[in-house]
Amino acid sequence: MLSIVIPIHNEEPSILPLYDRLTAVLESIQKPYEIIAVDDASTDRSFDLLANLVETDGRLKVIRLRSNFGQSAALSAGFDEAQGSV
Repeated sequence: MLSIVIPIHNEEPSILPLYDRLTAVLESIQKPYEIIAVDDASTDRSFDLLANLVETDGRLKVIRLRSNFGQSAALSAGFDEAQGSV
């Protein structure tokens, strides 16, 4: 399984285009995958958009950090949750 970990902080305008492009590429390689988005205490609608996507895509997981811990901590939280070997 391929695991994609994406740190998110106030990325509202980028979330849907990124999700659409990423899932198109991942579907084309025809291997199992998961996408783990780690919301690093966004103050915009980033988490809401991700939460809506989770309802329709079982391969997407969302982790919400309670405070802004930074990109490294967000990546670490995502890696801890990842099921894939890559």
